[in-house]
Amino acid sequence: MFLSLFLTCGAAFAIYYFLLPDPEKVLQVYSQPGYWLKFRLMRFAIAHKQSKTAKETVKVDDLMNTEFGGGGIRSIKDLESKHTFPADKKSPAEAVFFDASNKEGYYFTLGTAQRKDNIINLFFILRVPGKGTFMAPEMLTNTNVQSTTSSSEWATKSGWKVKCIEPMKKWTISYNGKIVRSTGKRVFTAVGPEAEDILTGAEQIPATIEFTWTNFGDHFDFDKNISPTSIAHSLAKEPWSRELFEKLKDSHQSHYEQFGFLEGSLTIGGEKIDYVRMTSMRDHTITSYRNWSDLRRYIMMIYHLDDGTCIHTSLISMPETVFTQLEFGYVVTPDGKNYAVDRIHLNLADVGEVKGEFPQYFNYTFEAGPLKYDVKVNIIDTVSFKIGEKLETYVDENMATFETRDGLKGRGFIEAEIDDGKDYGIIQDGGKVQFSGLWLFKKTCRGNVLFTNTALNTYA
Repeated sequence: MFLSLFLTCGAAFAIYYFLLPDPEKVLQVYSQPGYWLKFRLMRFAIAHKQSKTAKETVKVDDLMNTEFGGGGIRSIKDLESKHTFPADKKSPAEAVFFDASNKEGYYFTLGTAQRKDNIINLFFILRVPGKGTFMAPEMLTNTNVQSTTSSSEWATKSGWKVKCIEPMKKWTISYNGKIVRSTGKRVFTAVGPEAEDILTGAEQIPATIEFTWTNFGDHFDFDKNISPTSIAHSLAKEPWSRELFEKLKDSHQSHYEQFGFLEGSLTIGGEKIDYVRMTSMRDHTITSYRNWSDLRRYIMMIYHLDDGTCIHTSLISMPETVFTQLEFGYVVTPDGKNYAVDRIHLNLADVGEVKGEFPQYFNYTFEAGPLKYDVKVNIIDTVSFKIGEKLETYVDENMATFETRDGLKGRGFIEAEIDDGKDYGIIQDGGKVQFSGLWLFKKTCRGNVLFTNTALNTYA
């Protein structure tokens, strides 16, 4: 009798719990933490899926049509290959990305996302100490560039070639073409290509680059290695429905990353630099669907510390798809061990919510297994550009320095994106703006809300 009463009361509590309204969203966008039961259920489901996939010995995963946690065995060779796009998919993509930096002040980033119809979404930035910051000429007007047909390379007609030489061990990057000086931080006022006259007036500087990337430690597979705690926390905040979980499945991408070293030579305007070595991260995304405009905002922080620790922490908001704020990442220790990030204590609503107002300084904390970090961030240079098939996504590629509470210094990138094609409503109340629990007085300019302080955790 007692057991029957206990089960009845438990069932009643569960029904009552799931009928409770979700907390009000911050800025009418970001879901807030709700009730612990959703988190517990989701964390168990994710951990169970990852464990089940890890034990798979027969089924081979279809990387273009996979699911969260993976759908089977993933061979290293298949992961590192260039894949054929499904004929029945409108927006498949396969992207490879590199960024790198060092103590001397070099910063390098290259993104090449292969799309249908021989198009690559391209961006390239190079900062050379004493000489300045350079970028691809296409970033002035239109980052959708013509690619050459290849089953093994990400190659553009403008001269870029990226290729895997040995899976998870060695890649090469080469370029022979023109670059231009960076236009720095910009605030774009319209969706679509920029006027061609900005490219006409830019000095075209001949450049060659020959880099080799080699690995440091194992790759981090976001399906199989990501923290169940971070995903459960992100997903438990959202209102659950059949539609939400269907969108989660449809929008899934195969993605993995690996830290290593980028080294080689480069020539700018006839002046050769014989050898540069930088700590680097590369990633590879394989998906049957990518639409940049699904990403309302994201902040991706990738950097390394002087003791050899490598870090990736990201926050992503894609409310029209699934997550209003997804947090994830990982840490690679100096001895090559990977730890998935469990929690990131930073809210997108508090950092750069207003277009063009990303803070130069801020700090944040995060945990990865037994590791805890408190990190100060200082942005030293920025290059802005548009990306996506409709060029409605606005990106600030920020070069930055980092410092932990215990004095370890580092350097790397903060990539901050905001979708320029959407209207962002801000909750207003009596002349104030609700800013993730902090109330800030506002002033308006052409209907946009500007803040006297753009970050909750800003420090001078």
